Amino acid sequence: MMKQLFTCLVAAVLCLPGQAQGRQQDSLAILLIDRMSDVIGDLESCHFTVQSSRDVVDTHGLQVKQFTQYEVYLSGNDKLLVNAQGPRGHRALWFNAGVLAHYNQEEKNYALLRVPEKTIEMIDSVSKWYEMEFPAADFFYPTFTDDLLDHADVVKFLGRTTINGQECFHVLASNQEMTMQFWIANDAFNLPVRYAITYTGQSGHPQYEASFSNWQVNPSLPLAMFNFQPPPGVTQVRMLATDER
Repeated sequence: MMKQLFTCLVAAVLCLPGQAQGRQQDSLAILLIDRMSDVIGDLESCHFTVQSSRDVVDTHGLQVKQFTQYEVYLSGNDKLLVNAQGPRGHRALWFNAGVLAHYNQEEKNYALLRVPEKTIEMIDSVSKWYEMEFPAADFFYPTFTDDLLDHADVVKFLGRTTINGQECFHVLASNQEMTMQFWIANDAFNLPVRYAITYTGQSGHPQYEASFSNWQVNPSLPLAMFNFQPPPGVTQVRMLATDER
């Protein structure tokens, strides 16, 4: 139940026009994606780790990879905690029923935002106005499968493969702008193990990739962990919206 991570996945695909003809959509691939989406949609709480890499252009005009690790805790439809370690240092988000706290350890400051009370609505709003990333957000949308099928010209099952000892189903979806690959665990839960996006419509074909680990299904998460408590010595700041920068 989140949105954007990432400037990726269906968040980007939704901006593309769909094509009604010439599609190749494999029923087995659709079944696997739908099963994964249904399981995620039924979760009451979860925890997982995401290791991501993205291609960016540096100050010298070279395409380089940036890596970020996220620890994500989700409870119900109104609580979220994300810890991120990446190029911008250590940052964290606490969301609890209408209040979002953004903490920057390197700058020793934090900002508080009044936001919608539900997780998905909050992510939609904050992604739009503050350009924050929420890892694995699109997988938690109840319309994930329908959105993907509406905008993918090709959806196919590529077979089975093994990632870090876990047998996975390999599914590909593509259109004229990007190719997306999903690796879904071949077990009782069918949760995502890895996904990758290649932006074929952009110069240099930049890539985004994320790997999931440490999935915990319906863990008991203390409600207090979603309440932000400013560490000693930090300063509260005002976070500027995109149109104010």
